[in-house]
Formats: sequence, structure tokens, C-alpha cells
Amino acid sequence: MVESLEITHILLFIGIGLFAARLFGEIFERLKLSAIIGELVAGILIGGPLFILIGVDASFFMNAESLQQFSQIGILLLLFIVGLEINIKDLRKIGKQCLTISITEVLIALAGGFLTGYFLLEQDYRTALFFGLLFTATSIGVTVRTLSNLGKLDSKVGRAVLSVAVLDDFLALILVLVLGGTLFPNPEVNPWLEILYLALFIVGVVIIIPQVFKFLEKRFNIFSRSSTQYFSIGLIFALIVSLSFFASFLGFSGAIIAFLFGLSIQRNTIIVKEIKETFVKMGNGIFIPLFFFTVGATFQLDWGIFTLANLLIIPIAIGAKAIGVFVGSSFTGFKPQEATQLAVGMMPRAEIVIIIAEIGLLNGIFSQDIFSMAILLVLITVLVTPLLLKLVFREKPKPTTEGEMSETIEKLGELTSKSD
Repeated sequence: MVESLEITHILLFIGIGLFAARLFGEIFERLKLSAIIGELVAGILIGGPLFILIGVDASFFMNAESLQQFSQIGILLLLFIVGLEINIKDLRKIGKQCLTISITEVLIALAGGFLTGYFLLEQDYRTALFFGLLFTATSIGVTVRTLSNLGKLDSKVGRAVLSVAVLDDFLALILVLVLGGTLFPNPEVNPWLEILYLALFIVGVVIIIPQVFKFLEKRFNIFSRSSTQYFSIGLIFALIVSLSFFASFLGFSGAIIAFLFGLSIQRNTIIVKEIKETFVKMGNGIFIPLFFFTVGATFQLDWGIFTLANLLIIPIAIGAKAIGVFVGSSFTGFKPQEATQLAVGMMPRAEIVIIIAEIGLLNGIFSQDIFSMAILLVLITVLVTPLLLKLVFREKPKPTTEGEMSETIEKLGELTSKSD
């Protein structure tokens, strides 16, 4: 009876959380803001932090801890979809200009984050370096919508923002993969042995599994002519969660493995055709909104986190990234105004930063205060970016030349004579 009561409560938590996430996401989209912000706000308001702040016990209808494990599926699906959609061929075509901007910006942002963590927050060098990853990633959704509304999405700056943002997230995830495994190895395992196991595991995910899929399709048409309905969807989902388990068993992030898995099978057009639409709908419709709701619900809304050191994280994170983009774009031939527009367009943070913060919190790398400041960084940058983009893309009035002034005077004279 107790177990069934716990299950029914979890079902209630899922129902309330998903309903609130979808509703607030819709409201924020209609306000021309990001649905992610609405889902985070829903978690803060409905999921508990606000009630804790005002001293109300709301555990009878919501418990974020019960949702947290279930909502991890949202991270896996989100990064799996990102892996499916980042086309390696397109990355190769982006060009040296955008690649230079991205590398310059990521390195400067990472350095800014490391120095902030090491000197301002007094972290050890390993934690400070991993903390620097919070400064690197970009959320392109808000910028794309705003540039589209301004009619600037197909401009030189608009295309550069899209390209650099994709590279940013790709580089940030690769850095999480490298730094997470090397800086924080499992103390109970030989570090070199762990690196070997991880390398073999990644080879299996990136090379062996896609080749097995290719063989099975070529020999038995297992995906294109399966005897059971939706065979591919069930098989791929089972592999995602299973690979995540084995990754965590090796002391590594299952979310990054899901990303690499998506990246590795994207060239298998038969599988992608069978699964992509369903995974996007399932992820964006259910699990990903529930994940962001849970992130908001685990946000520590406590006045104690608003120390001077913590509050300085946000402007430093924004400034480090902006400087990196401005330096990289100026170096590659963009004019100062275009470099400024690029820097503002690259300002927002969302999905990848939240995932890095979540990985850091769950693995004991970040404190709850750092996690909460990462969420505040997301909220502030996503809300402020559209306003700043409209400002930096505002057309300046052209100065009137002497010829135009004379022509205007003549027209005024003609109108005056006609009226007489």
C-alpha cells in the first residue's frame, strides 16, 4: 500500500509538473520570450522554491527530488536530438572565419570562467576549470527568433551567429567530455585504466554500434522492413538509456554519451527517417519541458545565494563571452558595429549551460549556490538579449546631404506656390 501510494504521488508530480511547464512555456512563447524560461519559472513557482522562501510546505502536491530521476530522460533526449541535428558536413562548410571566432570566444570565455572560479570563488583549479565551461555555451533559439522578427536572420551577422553558436555548443560538449573524465576520475579505479575503458566505450558508441546497424540493415533490412511497428524507436530509446547507465557506471555523463550516439547515427538516413520526428515530438512535448521544470524546482531561491561574489558571476560571464566574440570577429574582418551585433547575438545561455550545471551538481563538482547562479545566468541573458539585439540592429538615420536638402526646399516651394 505504501509503495502504491508513492507511485501515485510520483504520477501526480509528473502530471502537475508537465502541465505547469507546458502552460508557462506557451504563455512565454506568446509573450515572444523563450519557452525554456517559462518552464524554469513554472518550476520555481509551482515546484517548490517560492513556497520554501515564504515558508509554506507544498510537498503534498510537488516533490522535486521524486521528479529529478525521471526528468533525466529529458537531458538524454535533448542531447541525442542535438547530436542528430549537428551535421558534421555543415560544420566543415562553415569556414575558417566562423571557426576562428568560435575557438577564440570559447578560449577567452573558458579563461574568464576559470579565473572567476579560482580567484573570486576560491575554488581549486580542477573545479574552477570545469566551472569555466558554464561561460562557453550559447543558446541560439532566442537570437534566431529575434533576428527573424527584425529581418536580419539572412544577413552576414545573422548567418555568422547561427554558425558560431552551433560550433560553440559542439566545442562546449567536447570540453565537458574531455575535462569531466580527466579532472574528476573515479578514485577507486586506476585513472589510466578508466581512460582506457572510457575510450573503448566511446569507440563502441561512435564506430562499432553504427557499423552493426549498417550490417543488420544491409543483411536483414531490420530497420526499413521490421515486422513489428515502431521497432526502430523502441530499440534506439533502449540503447540511449542503457548506454547512459553504462556511462554512469564508468563515472561519466550519460547525457554526453547520448549526444555522441546521436552524432554517430545521424548519417544512417534510414534510422533517422524512422525515429527523428518521433523523438523530437516525444522530447519537446514531454520529457524536455519536464526536465526544465525540475531544474526550476531544484533552484535554490534563498537570499543567502545573492552574495557579491555570486552576483558578479553573471556580468563576468556575459562580459567574457562578449569580449571573446568581439575579439574573434574583429580579427576575422567584421566591422566594429557587426562585431558588437555578433557579441550580443551570442549572449543568451540555456540548454547546454543548464546541462553542464546539472552534471556538475549531480557529480558533486558544483555547490547548490553555483547551480542556482547558473540558472539565474540563463534567465537574465534570455530575457535581456532580445532588447539588446533590437538596440544594436536599430537603423541609424542617414545624414541629409546638401543636394537632398536643396531638393526638399524646392518641393516645399512648389507646394507653397500651389496652395497660394
